[in-house]
Amino acid sequence: MDVERLFRCLDDNTRRRILLFLGKDERCVREIVEHLDRDQSLTSHHLKRLRECGLVQSRRDGKRIMYRLTDPSLIVLLRDAERVAGTVEGICRCVECDEE
Repeated sequence: MDVERLFRCLDDNTRRRILLFLGKDERCVREIVEHLDRDQSLTSHHLKRLRECGLVQSRRDGKRIMYRLTDPSLIVLLRDAERVAGTVEGICRCVECDEE
């Protein structure tokens, strides 16, 4: 995967929240849904996208599907991105940021 594709996979707040939550431990769908306070179908859609991107792996545990990060360094990347975003907040003057 190239960097552009990686950032497209990360270009959604819900997916980033899922990854950060999974950074703490392997979780089942129910736990992720409860943490996000989102509909299960929407959460499952984002989990599918994260699997397709290769950012999470899943395994069956009885009736539950368990998810975990493929690479724990994703948490470092996300936290660094949050830090940088906070640093440049107020400095950024690009048109795309003004539209959000």
